[in-house]
Amino acid sequence: MLRLKRWFLFLISLGCFLTLWSKTAYAFIALDDRFIAKEACVAVESIRRGSNPGNIRLHPQTTYPVIGKNRADASHYLLKIEGANPPTRWVSVQCGRLLGTSAPDTPDQPDQAGNQEYLLALSWQPSFCETKPNKPECQSQTAQRFDATNLVLHGLWPQPNQNIYCNVSPNLQRLDKENRWSELPPIDLSAATRTALAEKMPGFASDLHLHEWYKHGTCYSASPEEYYQESIALLDQVNTSSVRELFANNIGDSLSSAEIRQQFDAAFNAGAGTKVQVQCQRDIDDDRENMVVELQINLKGEIQGDTSIADLLAAGRTVPAGCALGEVDPAGLN
Repeated sequence: MLRLKRWFLFLISLGCFLTLWSKTAYAFIALDDRFIAKEACVAVESIRRGSNPGNIRLHPQTTYPVIGKNRADASHYLLKIEGANPPTRWVSVQCGRLLGTSAPDTPDQPDQAGNQEYLLALSWQPSFCETKPNKPECQSQTAQRFDATNLVLHGLWPQPNQNIYCNVSPNLQRLDKENRWSELPPIDLSAATRTALAEKMPGFASDLHLHEWYKHGTCYSASPEEYYQESIALLDQVNTSSVRELFANNIGDSLSSAEIRQQFDAAFNAGAGTKVQVQCQRDIDDDRENMVVELQINLKGEIQGDTSIADLLAAGRTVPAGCALGEVDPAGLN
């Protein structure tokens, strides 16, 4: 009888233990949220086994639907990843962060409701190439290429200057600061945008697009596609204006900052030129020669694909003119 009683107590204890263990081991908590990735972390089918069919990794600065977490003090989130098989995958909480059901679409973004300032940096590529002749995009430049007669995209930089590397991991920041751009994770761009960038951002050949995205674009949008589509749209407005004609008609000659700013007034309304600063550098083969290398254009407002740059210039910050005079260098290393 005593033996039966002890066996009965043992079964009760075992049942309590199994109940407690099951609640601890399988404390899945459902979530209705979104997760934004900071790094290209692995997305596993099983936390315990670490299995990863298809070798799936997250794309930095991309958002994913969250199904749940593995426990209250979560070590992993369960995400839904389109194209993965199976599509539900576990990722470490250290790989990114939850946006929150009422959070905005972009991480730590500055207010874009008309108050955000930007610096649009447009380069005159032949002059730039005189200062960086070993760049692949400079070695391959010809007089027939787009960048021989058009301004090109350097970057679109949310202001102030310290507004950089939003939700970018220290490791990726280190790679970027060491100019190891080819080692940065690739970004999702449509074929059309990638083709446009290869033409209108010649530094694409040196992975400039990755540097600009991780340093500046992450503070503009959660989407590289949006960042570059809207950057290109602003560039196109300048290149279809009389500003480009001024540069193209003066190749081999010099332009003053006053002439360039006056042309911005003519193209985009009075006062637009006061928002433009002209950047010059010396030719490495002739340090007496100043060359116009870049226009830094100060904008303010909400930018969308069809936003008028004239409106953004009207609200932009007034800045000094920059260098007084510089040559508009012709294509080819002289």
